[in-house]
Amino acid sequence: MQFDEVISNRKTIRKYIPKEVSKELLLKIINSARLAPSAKNRQPWRFYILNNIEQKYIVNLMYQWEQENPNEKTSIKGSARQMEQVDRVILIYSPIYKNKNKKLYYQKPDYLSLGAAIENMCLTCTDLGLGSCWCCDILYIENEINSYLNINNYELISGLMIGYSEIIPQSSPRMDLDKLIFS
Repeated sequence: MQFDEVISNRKTIRKYIPKEVSKELLLKIINSARLAPSAKNRQPWRFYILNNIEQKYIVNLMYQWEQENPNEKTSIKGSARQMEQVDRVILIYSPIYKNKNKKLYYQKPDYLSLGAAIENMCLTCTDLGLGSCWCCDILYIENEINSYLNINNYELISGLMIGYSEIIPQSSPRMDLDKLIFS
């Protein structure tokens, strides 16, 4: 695909077919994140590829959280259903800065860098014929996930669900350029 086709064809995929994503493709996706620009070249990203057992455990944690918080209006149940279908989930982490001054100085630039890395991953998925979807609903259970995976000193930023699309959805409407640019 040409680059402009990759950008225009990238969609958030919510339905997947049961087909395995190879380790080779997962490493290509993570490598594309590694190549993203980062503030001061800090490269604040770390990745964890969930195996099937870990993925099922986290799905169950999501359902449990939803049952324990019935008054919360979230999409965690839908994200859990989606995570049950998808072949792979990559968790994206960033360092936790214990020094308050470093945290103030680094945190926002690191979030921007992580956004660039995640978008590189999504675009690479599209280019490879895979579907992807960012998942932030896992943040409701960040402490439980980190405890289960024994991850310390890193902040969970997002999960990226990756698999083969069942359907390619229509593009969502986008705002007109003239409404986006201050004049």
